[in-house]
Amino acid sequence: MLLIGIDGADYRITRWLMQQGCLPNLAELARRGAWGPTRSTVPPVTPPAWTTIMTGKNPGKHGVFDFLAMNGAERAVPVAARRRAATLFRGLSDMGYRVGTFNLPVTYPPEPLSAFQVAGFTAPQFSPAIAWPERAFELLRDAPADFASLLELTAPGRDERQELQRRAELVTLGTRLLLEHFPCDVYMTNFQVVDWAHHHALAREMTPGKPESLDLRGLVAHAYRAVDEQIGIILDEWASEGTYVMVVSDHGGALVDRVVNIEKLFLEAGLLAYKPADAERAVAIGRGRARARTAVGLWRWYKEAMPTFARLTAPVARGLRPYVTSYQKSLVVDWSCTRAAPWGLYGQVRFNVAGRDAEGIVRPDEVGALRTQVRELLLSVTDPVDGRPVYDEVLDGSQIYTGAYVAEGPDLVALAREERYLTVCGRMLEGDALPLIDVQEQIVAAVESRCDFHSYEAVFCVAGPGIEAGKCLPEHRLEDLAPTVLCLLGEGVPSDMDGRPILEAMSEELRKHKQVRFVAPWPALGDGEQGTPHGVYTEAEREAMEERLRGLGYL
Repeated sequence: MLLIGIDGADYRITRWLMQQGCLPNLAELARRGAWGPTRSTVPPVTPPAWTTIMTGKNPGKHGVFDFLAMNGAERAVPVAARRRAATLFRGLSDMGYRVGTFNLPVTYPPEPLSAFQVAGFTAPQFSPAIAWPERAFELLRDAPADFASLLELTAPGRDERQELQRRAELVTLGTRLLLEHFPCDVYMTNFQVVDWAHHHALAREMTPGKPESLDLRGLVAHAYRAVDEQIGIILDEWASEGTYVMVVSDHGGALVDRVVNIEKLFLEAGLLAYKPADAERAVAIGRGRARARTAVGLWRWYKEAMPTFARLTAPVARGLRPYVTSYQKSLVVDWSCTRAAPWGLYGQVRFNVAGRDAEGIVRPDEVGALRTQVRELLLSVTDPVDGRPVYDEVLDGSQIYTGAYVAEGPDLVALAREERYLTVCGRMLEGDALPLIDVQEQIVAAVESRCDFHSYEAVFCVAGPGIEAGKCLPEHRLEDLAPTVLCLLGEGVPSDMDGRPILEAMSEELRKHKQVRFVAPWPALGDGEQGTPHGVYTEAEREAMEERLRGLGYL
């Protein structure tokens, strides 16, 4: 079985490009098999989404809710060692299948699979620590190719088109090197370049909500075509007539032009408080506010006066960031006075509960009233442009997630009425991905120019013996992918997986032959039970990873 990931591939954009003849290999797979949209996780971001793909479980069961884990003052970039559910790959390895993966996000530190695992995005650096066994790393290190660049999120000073093409080709080259040395029964790889292109160019190449407006000569379409071309090569080399082929993405792409600053909302409501870390920082706060306003003004002038030059000299724009980050870093949450805090980009809220969080102050018997207060506050937020509420509903975390780790996730999630709204903290409104705005003025505001973040519409396609040819599937969930793989292999589905096999993709004869069986759950994992000594980042690696994520606007 051959599994191919396209990080960030949006169903609507993919469908449009297929209709325009831009993606012949994906179109052929869809013609020979079944395909349709897949609903991403809440939030639709890489760590929970990919972990759900790999485990068949929702974040409440695997314990990964976002890029950062948060417990009061404790923050950490989640690595695979924080995952508390066994992966599909580990389960199949234990059954005797030869299993290998290459360049999958959130697989650092690597698992000791039966064939190999080479970690992708969220691995801190290109070193032996990213691979199991070490021989897999040596194959890539000794090749005349820059595999280290697959872990980079930016490409300063390089031609974007050439860089996207090169990185897509690296995935194919890595696949070739690894599979020639480590034969596999089940193999999965992933292309990161579509997500990279979305973040860098979708805003200038597509009108919000209209995939048909996408510039077919632009960087985003080029990234999709580059991946499609490499998928064709991989299929020609490694997919025999009897091979099941599955293509998946973790989330899609959406254009944002309105932001909601929950941090300001909570500060004004007395739910959130900041304090200077020390006297020196107290002075820095005043300087920081002035510097932030100066930076905003400079950025606006810079973009309006010299738009082309601004794009070509991005390092100069990045040079403005310290004026804003100096303000950000001057502020420290005063957890002794904070009852609720925003968390992430998609309306998540975390209460500061005594006995649960590191510096919790909200008594358990006060949580119900706080939940009601915060929900009503969020539902009262309106967009000054049209006077309508920004959020359709505000759900409890327990309404979205199930499992032993629900308490580690958000207590509330505010779901925006449209994709155009991004819920952020004032401290996050800086950097290259999200254009600067004057966050002191409004709770709901426009960004300087549109930018890309994520949508819930991911892609699923499967082809192979007994798959219904040309079948258009209804929307499924990421949780359904792992059970579908197990069903196609004739294996039982662990009863604690949240997903179910996508039977609509299978012919009646195949459904009779591959009857769904449920088996006992696979053993759960505790913190750090990955089987390798590389379970944590060093402090320098953690800071470097957070800076990479900040560069894309995730933090």
